[in-house]
Amino acid sequence: MGSGSHAELSAGFEETRSVRVKRILNSNWTTFFLLPAFVVIAFVTLFPFFYSLFLSVMQYNPVRPWYGFKFVGIRNFAEILTDDTVWNSISITFTFVAGAVSVEFILGFAIALLFNQEIPGKKVFRSIILIPMILTPVVVGLIWKYTLNHNFGVLQIWTSKLGLNFEWHHSMKTALLTMILVDIWEWTPFIFLILLAGLMAVPQEIVEMAKIDGAHGFKLLFRVLVPFLRKVILIALILRIVDAVRVFDTIWVLTKGGPSRVTEVYSIHVFREGFQFMNIGYAAALSLVLLVFVLGLSILFIKVTKFEV
Repeated sequence: MGSGSHAELSAGFEETRSVRVKRILNSNWTTFFLLPAFVVIAFVTLFPFFYSLFLSVMQYNPVRPWYGFKFVGIRNFAEILTDDTVWNSISITFTFVAGAVSVEFILGFAIALLFNQEIPGKKVFRSIILIPMILTPVVVGLIWKYTLNHNFGVLQIWTSKLGLNFEWHHSMKTALLTMILVDIWEWTPFIFLILLAGLMAVPQEIVEMAKIDGAHGFKLLFRVLVPFLRKVILIALILRIVDAVRVFDTIWVLTKGGPSRVTEVYSIHVFREGFQFMNIGYAAALSLVLLVFVLGLSILFIKVTKFEV
C-alpha cells in the first residue's frame, strides 16, 4: 500500500510538472508570436509620442536643418498662453464640438428610438443611414465641396432658385455653421448605431412592466430607457467628443480653415504651425496640449457620471 501510494504520488507530481512545463512553453510561444505586433504598436505609438515630447522643448526648422535642434525648455508651452491664434482656434473648436455633438446626439437618439420599433423596410433604411459614416472624411469633404459649389452645386442652385443668398462655406457668417451641418450629416449615424444597440439590449419585460404601470412617452424614455442607457450614452458621447475635437480632414478639404480663420479649428492650427510655418517644436507642444485636454475630458466625463468600467 505504501509503495503504491508513493508511486501514485510520484506519477501525479510528474503529471503536474508536465502540465506546468507545457503551460510555460505555450505562454512563451504566445509571447513570441505577439512580439512582432507589440514592436509595431510601440513603433507607431510610443516612438512618435516620445519624439513629440523631445520636439516640444526644442526649436527646429526642417527647411534649415543646418541650424539643428536648439533647446528652449518650456518656451513653446509658454508661448501658447499668449498666442491669440491659439485661443481663436480653441474657441472655434469648442463652438464646433458643442454644436455638432449636441445635435448629433438628439437626432441619433430620435432615429434610434424610431428604428427600435417594428417599421416596414427597417433593415434597408438602416443600411442607407449608415452610408455617411462609412465614407472617409476626405471623401465627405469632396462630396460637400462639389455639392456646395458656387457654379454647379446642387444645394447652391436650389437655394438660389428659392431666392436665398446662402453662401455656405464661402462666407464668414455661415462657414462654421456649414462645417457643423456637414459633421452632423456624417456622424449622426455613429450615435444612432451605438444607441440602437443599447436600446435593443434593454430587457423588454421591464419596458412592458413600466407601460403597465402607466409609463408612456417621455416618462418611459427618461425614467426607464435613459437610466438603462446611461453607460451607452456616456461611451457614445466620449467617443464622439474626442473625435470631434480632433477634426481635420473634412474642414481642410472644404475651407482649409478659412475664410479669415473662422473655421480654423485647433488641429488645423497645429497643422499650419508644423507644416506651413515649419515651426516644428511649437506644433509638437500644441499637439501635446491637445492630448492632455482629450485625456482630461475623458476622465471628467467618467467621474461626473460615476461611470465604472
